[in-house]
Amino acid sequence: MSVVPRLDTLLVFTADGCPHSAALLADLDRRGVRYRELNLSRSPGDMRRLRDVSWEHRLPVVVDHERVSIGFRGGSSTFAELGLE
Repeated sequence: MSVVPRLDTLLVFTADGCPHSAALLADLDRRGVRYRELNLSRSPGDMRRLRDVSWEHRLPVVVDHERVSIGFRGGSSTFAELGLE
């Protein structure tokens, strides 16, 4: 199922193999929250977009308009751990 981005949709930066990203997406799905996933493992070109909003080298990253959150429930994975650096 494709998620259609809207102005009120969260942007969620994730990567394959990141347990924190998987847990975040499962939580958002369970709660019925609309989001647009940008998976850096599958679309490395989105790294530039992530760097426009955050200097952190950790995932997941959630962008809610001007607010940026790093990690999920106190956990995050480094880019190095995920093979993104």
